[in-house]
Amino acid sequence: MNAETFIKNLVTEIEPNATVVGIEESQGAYHVSVAGTTGVIADCALPCEEVAAAEHGDDARRRVASVLKRCADDVVAPVPDGRA
Repeated sequence: MNAETFIKNLVTEIEPNATVVGIEESQGAYHVSVAGTTGVIADCALPCEEVAAAEHGDDARRRVASVLKRCADDVVAPVPDGRA
């Protein structure tokens, strides 16, 4: 699996209401843009070597997922559960 597909799948896995709208590779990092339910786009950067390691190792995957989760949390509005 290539890095772009890996990142897109991971974002959808950790936050189903978020979508990767752009990935650019420059200066040894992937610059990822994520959109969600708020109409806002959040950007984050992931080192290329960290993404490559995340495709094969659990620790690196957790680190990459953590960065992407923080990015996704900025663009997805919490849904109230109806409790007072």
